[in-house]
Amino acid sequence: MRFLTGLLAACLVSACSAANGEDETLDTEAVEAIVHRYIVENPEVVEEALVELQRRARAREQADLVAGTEQFRDAIYEDPRDPVAGPADAELTIVEFFDYRCPYCIQTNDWMNDVLARHEGRVRIVFKELPLLGAASDKAARAALAVWNLSPEHYSDFHNALMQAGSPMNAERINQIAAEQGIGREALREAMASPEIQAHLDSVYELARSIGVSGTPFFIIGNDVIPGADINRLNAAVATALDG
Repeated sequence: MRFLTGLLAACLVSACSAANGEDETLDTEAVEAIVHRYIVENPEVVEEALVELQRRARAREQADLVAGTEQFRDAIYEDPRDPVAGPADAELTIVEFFDYRCPYCIQTNDWMNDVLARHEGRVRIVFKELPLLGAASDKAARAALAVWNLSPEHYSDFHNALMQAGSPMNAERINQIAAEQGIGREALREAMASPEIQAHLDSVYELARSIGVSGTPFFIIGNDVIPGADINRLNAAVATALDG
C-alpha cells in the first residue's frame, strides 16, 4: 500500500510540476497524505488496478505465445513424424500438446473427437506427444508413437484407448491395449526403444519450451493459442477459423 501511495503521489507531483513549471512543485508528503486518504476511502481502486495489471500480463503472455507459434510454424505443422487425424487438405489444422496422464487432456480428447465428427473433412489434428507427468506418461507416449510408426491406421483407436485407460498406466495395460489393435508385444517393445522415438520426443519438448508451453493441454487453432481445457474458448476458436 505504501509503495502504491508513493507511486501515485510521485506521478501527481510530476504532472503538477510539468503543468505549473519546474519551480512550482507540490509538497510530496502532502500529496502522499491525500492519495493515501483517497485509497483508504476508495479501496476498490486498488482491486481495479490489480485486475488491470493481471489483464495486461495475460495479454503480454498471449502475444508472446502467438509470436512463438509464428516463429516455429514449420516445426509445429510440418513435422512428418507427428501423428495426425483428418485429411491433409483440411481447412483447419488443430495442434495439441498433450500428456496421457493429464486429466484435462482426457477431457479435451472427447472434445477433439467430437470436432472431427461434426466437421468431417474440414478439420485435421496434429498430435504433439508431450509427456510431462513422469515415467508412466513417457511410457504411454513412446507406445503411442510406436503404434503410429508400426501401424498408423491404428493410432487413433490406440490413442483414445490410452486416454480412457486410467491408472495404472503400466506396461501390462499398454501391451493389452496394443494387442487389441493387433500389435504384438515384441514389435511394440522394440519400436518404443528406438532412438528415433527418443529424438522425436526430445524435439517436441524443445519445441514446447521454445514456444512457451508450460503445461498440457495446449492448443493452436488458427490464429488462437489456447492453454488449458477451456471448451467454450476452443469451440469459439474453431467456429471463427472455419466460418469467420
